[in-house]
Amino acid sequence: NIHLTRISSPEHLASLPPEFLTNDAERPLLHVDEAGNEYHYYLNPMQKSVFFILLVEMLERFSFYGINYTTTAYLTGEYNDDWNADMPSILASSYVSISTAVAYTTPFIGAMLADNILGEYLTMISATLMCYIPGLTLIALTTIPDFLGTEFNLTAIRWGLLVLWPVGTGAVKACVNVFGAKQFHPILQSSLIESYYVNFYMCINIGALTGGIVVPVVAQWSVTVAYFIPVCMLGIGVLLFVSGTSRYVRPKPKHDAGYFVREIAAYCGGGRRSKRDRDARIQPSPTESKVGIVTILRLSGLVVPFNVAYAQMSTTFIVQGSVMTNWGILDAPMMNNVDALSILAFGYIIGNVIYPELNRRGIKIPTTHKFALGSMFGALAVGCAIITDYQIHRAYDERGEAITVLWQVFPYFLIGMGEIFAVSAAYELAFTVAPARMKTVASAANLFMVGGFPNVCCIMLYKVCRSWFLNDRGEAHIHKLEDYASARVVNYFWLLEGIALCGVVINLLPPIKEWVASIEEAAAETVKSPMSTPNIRKNLIQRRKSRDLQQGDGAAETDEETPLVRAQKHASYLKYGDGPDLNKFGSMRAGPSMKKKGGGGAAQNPSSLPS
Repeated sequence: NIHLTRISSPEHLASLPPEFLTNDAERPLLHVDEAGNEYHYYLNPMQKSVFFILLVEMLERFSFYGINYTTTAYLTGEYNDDWNADMPSILASSYVSISTAVAYTTPFIGAMLADNILGEYLTMISATLMCYIPGLTLIALTTIPDFLGTEFNLTAIRWGLLVLWPVGTGAVKACVNVFGAKQFHPILQSSLIESYYVNFYMCINIGALTGGIVVPVVAQWSVTVAYFIPVCMLGIGVLLFVSGTSRYVRPKPKHDAGYFVREIAAYCGGGRRSKRDRDARIQPSPTESKVGIVTILRLSGLVVPFNVAYAQMSTTFIVQGSVMTNWGILDAPMMNNVDALSILAFGYIIGNVIYPELNRRGIKIPTTHKFALGSMFGALAVGCAIITDYQIHRAYDERGEAITVLWQVFPYFLIGMGEIFAVSAAYELAFTVAPARMKTVASAANLFMVGGFPNVCCIMLYKVCRSWFLNDRGEAHIHKLEDYASARVVNYFWLLEGIALCGVVINLLPPIKEWVASIEEAAAETVKSPMSTPNIRKNLIQRRKSRDLQQGDGAAETDEETPLVRAQKHASYLKYGDGPDLNKFGSMRAGPSMKKKGGGGAAQNPSSLPS
């Protein structure tokens, strides 16, 4: 026997009902959606089509982080004393925070376009060509002296940095991971999606690491050349993505924009669905229908304290590092790569050592405790930044010297450790508890709370705490050591420390833990049949009625245990069973038990499932 949710070789096809097979030898797997649209799937989508999606994601992350890590230094004039925006450090940090907030808010736009109008493929192409590449190009053009005017063109940098670039990346971010997952048959290859997300997360960090090294290093020589590299890399990514067009499964959008608006209103409790909309939907279980966008926002809001600390990596940590001495080619922007290295190293240990060992011992870390661990590491990271700040002042006061930028290894490494627990768990929680028909929108809502809202908080904090970023002349230019030494940035770090510690305390409160656990448990008990297509349901119902009439009720009971029903049970076991689940964005967890409350049912036993 084989796992009927891991169909990946020709030998597996003999075990499948004809309803799931095509006459196409290259794409033998068939799925019919609710509207009756037929889609054909490869047996090995990772090699046939997903490969192109992973490549474009890696190159897109290269482009994003190459710019993101260096923006603060570029705007304050670190790379070119003669041609720059000459922004105060606090204003440059605000620009980066605004850009990041927009990037993590616009996934709602991408979700709307993908789910209701264009589909993921066309949304990604349109956003990249109309916003992302033009935004990167405009930012790069501002680095050329006198090209856009005799003075530095602030209008161009605003349009590129605050509008085009973040809108493009936000729309792509909402679609790319979902589009990759849709290349797998939703039933027969559902277990293979797990490995896809592992590879997806690795590509994110490989792109971030290489972009975070190449662009800052080249920028030390020529910021113009450095900023045109992401433009070229993203252009290559688009060409590779388009070259795989004929290989992709491209599900059609199910509704129009009006339906999207009505659904959002209904989820938020502010609207009613029309009879046409109700008839067009596959009715969810009563449990699932209770989880709406507002609930997703509240759940993801539990990691806001950590993400406020996390947002400092590309803002105040850069400001602090700019007054420290480089270690070889390692400067302040390049220190961001310690975060990516921390994720790759610590994530491997978590996924392959710690969580499997906890699973063998029957221990499951509650989601809120993961959030608390993430916030704790965030607090430790800010604590290291505080110690570093005191060292900067001590060295300057005693010797008039700067300390090495290697002091920042500790805060960046600890932030990466916190990200493994807090951010990845938030992505997973939102994806797991969201209704099936609103996964993309739920992902957008989670992205807003992970990156959008925390950066809005940072912008407000900058405004309130502006006096701490002023030198002894009352100016906000503190990217020079003597100016930084006269400012009181350490007070801002102490405020961040308090915010991160609040995140620890909140997520350890028993009522919060019980609330999140109840939502997870309700989602875990929502078991959907994989026979979601009308044709398959109709055929099974007709066969069941016929057998009932001819052979009695006993045959109907036998018909319930078709291979696909067993596959459905197995899929539930894989997602909510006792084994560790490595899911979206590399988040790992040991799933909750499928045991019914009150002892009414037992968890699925692995020995009773197809193997």
